[in-house]
Amino acid sequence: MAEVMTDKQMQFIAWLITTATDKCQTIDEVREMNKEIRRHSTGFKEESEEPQKDQ
Repeated sequence: MAEVMTDKQMQFIAWLITTATDKCQTIDEVREMNKEIRRHSTGFKEESEEPQKDQ
């Protein structure tokens, strides 16, 4: 059965991520942090498997 997160847990995760990204100086640092988060999270595909978006 799938786990359901509580509102408090979601608020904490949002706070944690925004606090960490606020410390980044460049968008590249944010992208690197996101890459690390995905690497340690279940359910995320590797970035190389995701379709590339035009920037």
